[in-house]
Amino acid sequence: MAKHKSLPYRPALDGLRGVAVAAVVVFHLNKSALPGGWLGVDLFFVLSGFLITSLLLTEHNRWGRISLGGFWASRARRLLPSLVLMLLAVLTASAFLAEHGRRPAIGGDVLAAFFYVANWRFLLGDEQYFATIAMPSPVRHTWSLSIEEQFYFVFPLLLAALLVVVRRRVQLAVVLGVLATASALWMSVKYVPGVDPSRVYYGTDTRIFELLIGAAAGALLGAHEFAERTRWRVDGMIERLAWPAIALFVSSFFLVDENSPFVFRGGLALLCLIAVVPIVAASARTRNSFQRLLGWEPLRGLGLISYSLYLWHWPVIVFLNAEIVANPWVRALAQVTLSLGLAYATWRFVEQPIRRGGFRALVPGRPATSRAVTIATVPLLLAGPFLVRLTPAPAATVRNVDLAVGTYVPLEERAVVTLIGNSIPESLKTGFDAAEYPDIEAKEVTSIGCDPFVSNRWRDGAVQPPSSECRGWKDGGWVRALGEQRPALTLFFVPQTTTGDWGDAGRKIEFGTPAYDRWLAGELTTLHRRVTSAKGGRFVVMNLACHRQTDFGFDPTIKNVNDDRRVQHVNRVVAVWAKQAGVPVIDQYKALCTGGYHGSVNGVPLYKDTLHFTPESARIMWSWLVPQLQTALQSRG
Repeated sequence: MAKHKSLPYRPALDGLRGVAVAAVVVFHLNKSALPGGWLGVDLFFVLSGFLITSLLLTEHNRWGRISLGGFWASRARRLLPSLVLMLLAVLTASAFLAEHGRRPAIGGDVLAAFFYVANWRFLLGDEQYFATIAMPSPVRHTWSLSIEEQFYFVFPLLLAALLVVVRRRVQLAVVLGVLATASALWMSVKYVPGVDPSRVYYGTDTRIFELLIGAAAGALLGAHEFAERTRWRVDGMIERLAWPAIALFVSSFFLVDENSPFVFRGGLALLCLIAVVPIVAASARTRNSFQRLLGWEPLRGLGLISYSLYLWHWPVIVFLNAEIVANPWVRALAQVTLSLGLAYATWRFVEQPIRRGGFRALVPGRPATSRAVTIATVPLLLAGPFLVRLTPAPAATVRNVDLAVGTYVPLEERAVVTLIGNSIPESLKTGFDAAEYPDIEAKEVTSIGCDPFVSNRWRDGAVQPPSSECRGWKDGGWVRALGEQRPALTLFFVPQTTTGDWGDAGRKIEFGTPAYDRWLAGELTTLHRRVTSAKGGRFVVMNLACHRQTDFGFDPTIKNVNDDRRVQHVNRVVAVWAKQAGVPVIDQYKALCTGGYHGSVNGVPLYKDTLHFTPESARIMWSWLVPQLQTALQSRG
C-alpha cells in the first residue's frame, strides 16, 4: 500500500507562513494599521495548494498511486486536535463571558467550524467579515479553514482522476489553471460593487481559485522530473523574480482596500499569481539569499506556530476586549502575548507529539487513557453548544425588567403595520405571531446597517458614504416598498447611529449641538413627509433604548451607543419634534431602561448580542407593543 510521504523541510516556507499569519493578526488587531492584512489568508491558500499538490505528486511518482485514506488521516492528525482544543476553549469562555442570547449562535458556529462548513454558515447568516460589528463570532476566522478542508477532501479525488487521463505535468497544470480561471471569473460575476462582499469572500466556489493557482504551480514547478531537468536555470530565475514579487505582495497589505471592485474582479487572482513566485523560490532545493531572508529564525519560528496562532488569536481578541482591558495599547500587547503563549503551548504539547506519535502521544505511556481522552473529546464538543446555553448569564446581564403588558382586544378591521429601520426592527419582526394578533399584519421595510435619512454619518473626519445597496434604499427604495404595502401604520425605529456625529453637504454636524438638534428634527420632518406621500398611514416613532454593547475595539461608535446621556438627548429631541408634529412616540426607553440597563425581560434574555432582540424577547415586546399600536390606529385622523 502507498505510504504518505512528507516533503523535504524548507525553513523559508515557514518564514512565508510567518509573514502571512503576522499580517492577519495585525489586521484583526487594528484594521487601519494594515488595511490589506487579510490578504495573508490568500497567501496561505496559494501555499497550501502548492504544497498539497507537490506532496500528492511526489507520492504518485514514488508509488504509482495516491493513498487517499493516508492523506486524509494525515490532515486529520495535523489539523483536528488543535482545532478541537480551541473550540472547547471558545465554548468555555462563552459560558462565562458571552451574552446569554448570543450563545445559541456561537454554539452553532462552533459546530459548523468542527464540521468544516463555517464559511457557508457565515455566508448564509449575517456574519460580515469586513463589518465592524459589536459582537463578532469568536470562531469567525475558521471560514478559511473550512475552505481548505473542503479542498483537502475533494482535490485528491480530482487529482487521482486526472492522473489517469493526463500523463504530462504541463497538461495537468493547464487543467487546474482552467478550473482556477473559472472560479475567479465566477467571483467577478457574483461580486456586486457597493454591496457587502461576504458572498464572494466566504464562498468556496469563489475562493477555490486561490488554492487551484497554487495547485497548478505545484503541478508545473513542483514535479520531480521537471525540477531535475531545469533545476539550476529555473531556480536562478525564480530567485531574481521573488524579490519584487514578495515586495509587491507585502505592499498590498498596506495598499489594498477591500471595498475596491478591483480586488474581487481580478485583483485577488493577480495577487495569487504573484504569490506563486516567492513560494516557489522558498521551496527551491538550491539555497539562495531569498531563502536565507525568510529563514530568519524569528520569522521561521512564527511560521512553525502559524496554524496554532491563527486558531487562537481571534478568540483571544474577541474575549480579551475593551471591557476587560480599556487601554488599547495594553490590550493589544496582552492579546498578542496571550495568543503567542497559547499558540506555542498548543504547538509544543499537542501538534508536535501527535505529529511524531499519533493521538496516543497526547498521554505518553498511557495508551488506554489517551484513547479514552480522544474518544470522549468529540461527544463533549458536540454537546458543548447545547450545554453552554444552560450556564448562568454573565452578572452584567442578569438584571431583569418586568414589562407591563397592555390589554389586547382585536380591532374590527385588520390593519397592516410596517416597521421601518435597520436590523433592530428586523429582529423584532421575527417574534411576531400572526395567530396571536389576528387584527395585525406585520411587515417590514428594513436594511441592515442602513437608515432612511437623507444625510450620512460622519466618521474619521469625513462623511461616510453608504454602500450602493444602502444608497439605493435611502434614496427611494424604502419609499417604493412602503407604497406597495400601503400600511395603515408605519412604525419608524430611531437608529442607534443618531448618538454620533452626522454630515450634511460635506460639513460635520456635531452631536449635542443646537445644529444637531435642528438637523435631527429636520430629518424626522422629511421622513414623515415621505411616509405620507407613500400612503404609509399613521406615522409613529419608536425612540431609543439603552444598550451595553461589549466594546471589542472594532467599532468606535459603540461608546456612543452605550452612553445613556446621548441616548436620552436623542429621545428628548424626538419627543419635542413629535409633540409639535402630532406624532405618537412609543417609549421603549421608559419601558426597558428605568433604573438602568437590563439584560433580560420577563425572565428571558432581552438581546442576543446586546443590540438585537432574541426571538423570545421579541414575542414579549409585541405583547407590549400591539396595544399601543392599536391606540395609534384608533386615533389616526
